[in-house]
Formats: sequence, C-alpha cells, structure tokens
Amino acid sequence: MRWVTATNLQQWADTLQARTNFPALVADLIRATAANIMDIRFPSGDKGQVRGFDGVLEATGMPPYVPDGRSIWEFGVTEGAAGKATSDYEKRTAQADEAARKETTFVFVSPRTWDNPTVKLPDWVQAKREQRDWKDVKYIDGAMLEDWLSACPAVAARWARYELRLMPSAGARSIDEFWEEFSNRFSPALVEQVPLAGRESQAEGLLRGLSEGTSKLAYAADSPDEVLAFAIAAIRRAEPAVRFFLEARTLIVDTEEAARALAGKEGLIFLPRGQARGLAGLLAQYGPTIVSAGADEKRSNHVLLNRPHSSALGKAFVAMGFTEEQGYEIAQRCGRSLAVLARQRPSGTAERPEWMDSAEPLVPALLAGAWATSSNPDQTILCTLARCAEYEMVEAPLRKLAKLKDPPVDHVGDVWTMRSSVDAFVHLGHLIGAEHLRQFSAAATEVFSYIPPVPKEDELFRPMSERQDTHSNWLREGLMTMLLHMAVLHEQADFTVQGTTPQEFVNGIVRGLPGLSNDYRLLASLQDNLALLAEAAPIPFLEALERLLEGDCAAIKPIFDEHKGFLTPRTYHVGLLWALETLAWDPGLLLRSAMCLARLAAIDPGGSLSNRPINSLRAIFLSWSPNTSARAKQRTAVLAHIVKAVPAIAWPLLTKLLPRSHDTSSPTATPKFREFGGAEEEALTYGVVWESQAAVVRLALEQAGQDPDRWATLIGAMSEFPAESLDSMLSALDVVLAEVTSESRFLIWDALRREANRHRTFADTDWALRPEVLSRVDAVIEKFKPDDPLLQSIWLFDDWMPPVPGVAATAEDPMAPVDAARSEAIRVIVASSGVQGVVELAKRVKLPRSVAVASQSLQLPREQLAELLRLAVESGDGLDAVSATVIAEGLTRFGKSFANDVQNTVAELTVEPSRTARLLTGLGENRRTWDIVSSFGPEVNEAYWAQKHTYAVAGDTDELLFAIESYASRGRPMAAIETAVRRLKEVASDTLLRLLDSAIPEINASQGRLDTMTAYYLEQVFDELGTRNDVVPEALAKREFAYLPCFSRRKKPLTLHRLMVERAGLFMEAICAVFKAANAEAREVSENEQRLAVAAYDLLGSLQLLPGQAGNDVDGKILLQWCYEVRDLAKEMDRVDVTDGRIGHLLAHAPASLLDGAWPHEAVRFAIESVASDELENGLAVERFNMRGIYSKGIGEGGDQERELARQTRAWADAMQDFPRTSAMLMRIADGWMHDAEHADVDAAKQSLRR
Repeated sequence: MRWVTATNLQQWADTLQARTNFPALVADLIRATAANIMDIRFPSGDKGQVRGFDGVLEATGMPPYVPDGRSIWEFGVTEGAAGKATSDYEKRTAQADEAARKETTFVFVSPRTWDNPTVKLPDWVQAKREQRDWKDVKYIDGAMLEDWLSACPAVAARWARYELRLMPSAGARSIDEFWEEFSNRFSPALVEQVPLAGRESQAEGLLRGLSEGTSKLAYAADSPDEVLAFAIAAIRRAEPAVRFFLEARTLIVDTEEAARALAGKEGLIFLPRGQARGLAGLLAQYGPTIVSAGADEKRSNHVLLNRPHSSALGKAFVAMGFTEEQGYEIAQRCGRSLAVLARQRPSGTAERPEWMDSAEPLVPALLAGAWATSSNPDQTILCTLARCAEYEMVEAPLRKLAKLKDPPVDHVGDVWTMRSSVDAFVHLGHLIGAEHLRQFSAAATEVFSYIPPVPKEDELFRPMSERQDTHSNWLREGLMTMLLHMAVLHEQADFTVQGTTPQEFVNGIVRGLPGLSNDYRLLASLQDNLALLAEAAPIPFLEALERLLEGDCAAIKPIFDEHKGFLTPRTYHVGLLWALETLAWDPGLLLRSAMCLARLAAIDPGGSLSNRPINSLRAIFLSWSPNTSARAKQRTAVLAHIVKAVPAIAWPLLTKLLPRSHDTSSPTATPKFREFGGAEEEALTYGVVWESQAAVVRLALEQAGQDPDRWATLIGAMSEFPAESLDSMLSALDVVLAEVTSESRFLIWDALRREANRHRTFADTDWALRPEVLSRVDAVIEKFKPDDPLLQSIWLFDDWMPPVPGVAATAEDPMAPVDAARSEAIRVIVASSGVQGVVELAKRVKLPRSVAVASQSLQLPREQLAELLRLAVESGDGLDAVSATVIAEGLTRFGKSFANDVQNTVAELTVEPSRTARLLTGLGENRRTWDIVSSFGPEVNEAYWAQKHTYAVAGDTDELLFAIESYASRGRPMAAIETAVRRLKEVASDTLLRLLDSAIPEINASQGRLDTMTAYYLEQVFDELGTRNDVVPEALAKREFAYLPCFSRRKKPLTLHRLMVERAGLFMEAICAVFKAANAEAREVSENEQRLAVAAYDLLGSLQLLPGQAGNDVDGKILLQWCYEVRDLAKEMDRVDVTDGRIGHLLAHAPASLLDGAWPHEAVRFAIESVASDELENGLAVERFNMRGIYSKGIGEGGDQERELARQTRAWADAMQDFPRTSAMLMRIADGWMHDAEHADVDAAKQSLRR
C-alpha cells in the first residue's frame, strides 16, 4: 500500500523536522533499493546543516532513482525548491573539479512536488543535462518520492509511523508485512493458491465487495488469521489494476489503540485482527472492513469459507514444490485445515502460541468449547470437566489468558468461548487424558440428554438466554463441536483414546444418549446441533433415526407439529433435515440418509415452513445442482430405490425433479469438517445433467400410468426433456391414449393440444418445440381428436387469454384473436346442439361467464335467449354468472319484455329471492335497474340491497341519495358511506353523521381488523365534516372518539385532539377513564368501562398536539396555563402522579426551538422549570425512548446509533444551561442512551461469537 503520499510529504516539508531528517529518509530509500553500496554519507539530524555536499553516494545503479557510480545529492525542503535546485547546481558546478564532475551525477531531491508555472520539471532536467557539466542530472520531487516509497514499503511504513505520524506507531501493518509473516509460518512458505483453493468464487465476491466499497464483509474459517490470509491472497492474485488499487489502501490493524487512531481516516480498507476485531464496527464507518472469525465464532451473517476438497488443495500445494500426489496426501493428512497444516509443517520462524505455556487450565475450556456464566448448570459442567469444586478455579486462569495479545479464549459479557477450537485442539489434543474423557463423556451425556419441559400457556415468557436453570446453547454447541473434533481431527491433534479409537469413543457417547432412538423430543431439543451430532457420529445417528422411522412412524410424527411462535410458527424438524442433508454428501451414506428423508416426507403433514423433507430430497437429487458427492449413476440408483420403496412420495418427488427451463435451488447443509466423496469430484458436464434428467423422466413415465393429471404434468414439462426422453414419452403417450377411458383420453388429449397451441403460438421463442417434434405431437392430437365440437372448444374458456395459434394479437386489442375464436366455437356449438350445448359447455369450463359473453356475438332471438336463461338457472347456482350475463344482455336488447321472461323463469323454477337478487346484481347502477329489481317484489328487493357490492353511482344527486338510503335502511351503513365517499359534497352533514353513528356496531364487530380502504373512506368523511360550518366541534369529536381505532395511521390531528388541548377538563376525563385514583381500592370493572378505558388510553397515546401549538411554534403562556389547570383537576381527582406522567408524555412530542434549534421548544422548557415535577420529567423521558420506534442495525454495529442519540441529547442539554431541570433531564436521557449503547456493544460482541 502507499503509506506516504506526495501530499503527506508536502505537508511534512513545512515542519522543522523535515529540514534535519529529510536526508535520512533518502538514505533509507537508497539502502532499501541499491544492491551494492560502496560509499554513502548523508548527514542528518543535528549534523544535517554541516558544510559540503548534502549527500555523497557511490553504488551500483538501480534505476530510476539510484544513479550508477558516484553521485552527489542536494536537498531542498522549503518552498521555491526549483530556485534552490538551480542555485545549488551552479554553486556545486563552480566548486567541483571538472574531471570529477564528468564522473559524478548531480541529484537534487525535494519532498515538495514540482510546481513551477514557467518551467516544467523535464525541461529543467534536460536543460541542465545539455550543459554537460556533470555525468548526469536528476531531480526527484515529491511525486517521485511517493512512487519510490511505495516500492520500499518497509521504509515507508516506518517513516509513516514514527516520523510523519500518519499511522499508529504500533498495531498497524501493510498486507505485505502480514503475508510475509503468515506465509513463513509454514515450511515451505505458503503460496497464495493454498488459502484460495476451492474458494475462487468467494474470492471473486470479496474483491467485488472491496472494489464497490461494501462497508463490512464478514467471513469465518478455522481461525481468524486464515480469513485474513484468504483476503490478502485474493488481493495479491487479482488482476494488476485491481491488485494495485486494493494493495495501496489495505491495512492490517492489530490493536485497539491503532484502530482508534485510524478511525476517521478515509480511503483505507481495514482488516482488524486480535484486539482490534472488537472495533470492526467503528472502522466500518470509515472504509470497507473485513470481519474475521474462527469457525466457532461464526454466526449467520458470516460467510463460512469453503473447506476445500483434498484434490483442489493438493493441486494448490504443487505451487509450493510438491507433486500432485504429495499435495493430495498432505491435504488429507491436515484435514484440509491451514490451522492443522501450520502445526504439521511449521517453519523455523513459526511462533509457538503464547498460551501454550499455560496449556493445562485450557483443557476444560477446550472440552467445553463455550459456556455462559449466567447459567448455573454450565458452571457445574465446567467444574466437572476441570475436576474442581469451585467455578472460580476454572475461570481465574482464563482471565489472564484472555488478556494476551493473541488470546485462546474470548470473554464477552457472560460468555466464554474458544477463539479457534480447531487451532486449540490441534495444539492441546495430546493433553486430553483418560480422566478428562470420563468427565467429558458424563458431561456430554448430561447436557445432550436434557429435554426442556414445554412451557405452559400462562407461564411468564423468559428468553432462553435469561434462563439460569438450563444449560446454555453456547455449552451445547461447544460440546458438540468437540465431539466432531475428536472424531475427525484426532490424527492431526495426536489425540488418542486408550483401548479404542476416537471415532468409537464418540460413537459410544452418541449411542448412549437415552431417548435418541425412541423419543422425538430429544431430537427436537438438539435440533440446532443435530447436524454436528450426525457428522460426528453418522452411523449411531442413522441407526437411531431408522428405529424411530420403523412401522407407522408414530414415535417421530410429532416432530412436525407446529407451535405458536412470536412472529412465525415454531417447529422442530428442521434440524433433522439439516443433519440428513449433511450426511447425504457422503456417497456411502446417501442411500440411508435419503431413505430417512423419504420416510419423513411420507409422514410430513406439511406446514407453513418451506423446509420440508421432500424439498431436501429434491435439492440432493437435482440434476443440474446435486447436493451430494455421489456420482450420477449412484444418484439414479438411489432415486429409483426410493421411488420403489416409498411409493407415497414417488410422484411428488419426481415432479419436483423434472427438467425446467427456469429453475432455482438452495444449497443444503454441508459437512463442517468431514470430507465426503472420492479423490476427484465428478465434473457436472451437460452429458451428466442430461443423463440424470433422462433417468428422472424414465421413472416419471413409469409412475404416470394412466392417470390424466400425471400425464398433464409431463406434457407441460416435455419441452425441456432430453431428445431421447421426449421420443420415449410420445411413444408411451400413443399407447396410453389408445387404452384409457374416453374421459381420461379427453383430459390427456386436451392437455397435449393446449401445450401444442402454446408452442405454435410462440414458435419464435427459444423454448418452443422444433417443427419436426411439433409435427409428431400434432399427429397424436389428430389421431385421438374427439368428435364432439364441445369437447374441442373447452380450452378456449379455461384461461383468460388462451394462446390461439395462427392469429397474432395486437397491442390495440390483444383479446381480438381470443374473442373471435370463442365466438366461432359458440356458433358451431349452437348450430349442432342449440343453446343446450352452450349450457353444457359452461358446465365444463373454468370460466363459464366467458361462454355467456361469447354467445352475445350471435345476437340470439329473444325466445332462444330466454331458453338459454332457463337452462342456465335450472343448472344450479354454479352457472349464476352465466344467468346474470344473459339477463343483462336480454334487458339491454329487449327491455321490459325480457324482464317478464326473467320473472316467469324464476317463478317457474321457484328460485328463492336471495338467488334471484344475486342474478340481478350485475345490472347497471341506476334508477332503471332499481325499478326492475323492485318489480320482482319486496323480498327480492330487500335481498338485492342486502348483498350487492357497491359501485359508483353516475346519475344525479337524487339517485345517489336513493342508493345511500337503500343501503342504510338495510343495515349496511358502511356500504352507504362507501357509496357516498365518491361524492361527499352532495351529501348533507346530518346524513353523514347519522351514517357514522349507524356504522359503529359494524366497526366494533370487526374487532379492529379494518381493511385499508375502509379506514380511508372513514377518514375522508371526517375530513369533509371538519370543513363544514354546520358541524359543531363537539359533535365531530364525539364520533372521532368512537372511531379512534380506525385512525392508527392518521398524521393530521383530530378535532378531538384540538379540544383536549383547549379544554383541560376533557383531557382529565380521559385520564380518569384510564387510571384509578391514587388512594382508591382496586375493583372489578364492567365490560363497558373496560372498552371506555381502552379507547381513552388510545386517545391519550395518539395525542401529539401541544396546547398553544401552531405548526412548529408553541405559545408558552397557553401551554403553562393548561398545565396548571390540568394539575389542579388532577389534585381534585387524586391522580396527580399519573397526570404528570401523561403531561410529560405529551410534552415529549414538542417541536424544537425556532431560536437555537435545540429540543425542546422554549415553551416546554419554561413549563418543565415551572411545574418542577419528577413524574412529568420521567413520563417525558420514557416517551422519548419509545418514540424511537422500530429501528434496524447493520452487522455487528453495536451501540453507535445510541451513542449518536446520546451525543445529540447532550448537545441539547448543553444548549440550555439557563433551564437547569430541563438540562438535567436531558442528561439523564443521554445517560439512558449510553447505557443502551453499552448493552448493544456487548450484544454485538456476543453475537460475533455465535455460529
């Protein structure tokens, strides 16, 4: 990176230190550049102003800055360096012997960038060279020095830290310095390809994020240093332009002091390490920051770096000088872990961890992994592991270790956790003895076998993190991770178990868990850690699960039960799916794990979560993205076995696996440490994908049988089938169509014809079937085409816009081809079957009304139309939409005579009034319609107005008022309001008030579940009434109070609010409705009193307008007078404290001052000082906290937002020293924000340790 820029040098040149120390900087650069120096003399410091040349050098040249042979150097740090350069040149030319000058290069150096408006630097140098006074002439200015320093980062870093003070003197390094140290921990030295192996796509994402300036990028690996090595390797292997851009800006930050010193410096990229990781959130405010974590610290927002396959890592080792075979062997031996590799292949310079000198006290912590001191059971387990009586004996030595520069443990709040359990296990595993293992086995069994009781519905809620009577999730996960380390990394850690293998030791613990094979509740209690358990002991886990899945699976079915959660339902089967997905990566375990998933899918009742067993199976066997290391042939064999063994899920699974043109998939859970699969992964070529797809289609064809629905599914997907599979399907289809029943034949034929039409309509698309294939499909369609024109036409009326081949839609009328085809179909049907055929068609299609609409093009005679109506009504209410459409057509064309036909039909068929009214609701919204409806009699008329939807009335005011009263008189005031709201100006105030009163029971019946439009209609009515002079404020306020729940999103003050801040008594009435008198006994309240109290409380909560407020200004006299009046009333009602609190609640919504911009307004400040009430100030403070509302935070942000709120509040307090109580109150509020900030910091730090 560029530690020092030309601008930095220019600024430094103005200091006294530059005059004396600049020669030393140049000398350091020469020493870092020249390979062979014979003579060098550059006096600096207090010797920098001696007589003679400023510097003398004889060295082997190193272009472009160090001349070859002898050279003299002159320096100029003051302004006007060009003039000094000319002066020095002339003076030294005059002083030096000509013969000596011919063998000497003259060099002038200045920290200032050349800035001479009359002469350019190259011209000055060229002019001096042309005088031939010296062997050569050079001028090095600030811009050139910046480049020279960037080529000598060690010099640049030292001068930036200690002389120019641009960087902290300690705790910050360039990425080259870190890579030099990190890579040389290994023998031979690590190359960039190793930490990047198998992570190429993640490296691309990192580079993209850094280049785009993403504020925070979080990654996790076996150790935090591995994350930094990965990031640096990605930068060093990037394209030159990207590399130079990022290298020039990226810093390793090691200490908190350095992080704080760098905060505020923009244009940098930060990689915090060690202690500085705690300030990642602070650094991220000023530049992209890479947050590193060990695998044990990973949480959901960390990207877990892929653990490379042995083959990929082995190939990377080739760049270190190994053969590919040697590299593969090394990769397997180190468990594909750099932390393990550092121990197996250390260099002579590799540092031994400082904490190794205190290894023994770390063993209990290593075995536990993590724990919470707030959990008493956790403390007991730690005492068991440490074989001591007091927990303090466990923690005391750890507190010292936590303060080391590179501590093995982290302590945040009440949580202790290993910083990198992999690194610790590799270094300490050999210390774990038989007694440790006995204690560990007992502890693991106790923790894992605990099944927490199901909380009762009336039990007070307590977050799991606050419960002290159960083991923490920290400990459960820590112990489970240690099981996995023992099973997988025992060779790398020299961990042994006397008399058996580490894997069998782990298997024994898992097999010994009581209830694992017969109690689903144990699986539910371990769901967050089941994937770790399964990876640690695959065979015992599968054995237990297979026993639970025997028979009718009754023992495990309840695991799918959904329980009421805070935001979303809770269920306990997801962890089980993750565990089986993890094991499915192992080709040797694929069949067993997939069969378990299949049996689970067969008993899965479904639910609101998308994580279902059948979806896990789909992800595992998906042809273009399989989530298993098994090869295609094995995947196909296992899938075929599942289809045969668990037929209940065969078809649903196969349909999910059918090829699709656009498809998505999510990755399944992956092993954390184990490497499943052979030395080489199968390349996912097109051939492999097509082979897998063909196998799925083959199985699906076998499962389709003669089921029309299944064949419709296959037909809909056939365009994506491989060519051979499509041929097989069409051949099978020809056979099936010849054998099935006529009804099934039609359904399959219709699906095939629809698909063919779709492809013919969109023949120019990429997905359309090729003409030769479509011709073969057409042959099948023609061969099995039904004779009945009705059956041939159904497809036209099953979709809103069915594709009509051969006719192109236009932008002006996209429905024209569809309408024309439908009309022609109806014409043919009527010609062959009469209107009876129209009704039969309507019975068969999904959009029966479209049949009636299409029939309008025939302009049927009245008698035929009346017959069509009779047949449709006679067919039942399923065709009421058809009947209503026919009625509308008949009345439009034939008027009253057709109305008589309708009346005769409903009378003849004894249609009940409510259904008759429903048939008439499709008529226009006008007086003519209403007269026709009325002619059907009072019962029909009543039913019509009771059930019809509201529509805009386009007629005159009389028609509008008739419709409003017709709704209102049938007990539908909200329908009347909805009709009126479109033309409120034409409705009298007393009518609107009456409608509001009438609608209250309807609103109450909704229990507050009003749709958005209803709330909008009501608000429009109240706004209109608020503008009218004939509506007194009290009348409007009374109704606003009744409708208060409807105004939850209203921004404008209500009339009621204005009255409350004008009339102290009204405010006090609301207080008394909610709060009892201070000295009154508690009593039972009636249901009406409860409803009144709830409404009054909502009213007080919604009040944000201050007495005397107009816009952002407040009249102090009015406000203070109102406060006094309310408090006097509160004394009479014995409610002083609660009233003061509610006054404070109201004052919290005051505007800021218009004079000094500070909050609150001066009127409120005077009120606070005058009233002098602690309760008022507490109420105000509480509401200020609550007014923050919902907020969001970035990853690991901590308490920065709260600190900003505290800073702002303190600034307000400082601005009003003349108001001591107000200032003190604001300081208390600021202290509250700071307390929240500290709490948020701890939470963020604890979450950074989470998986």
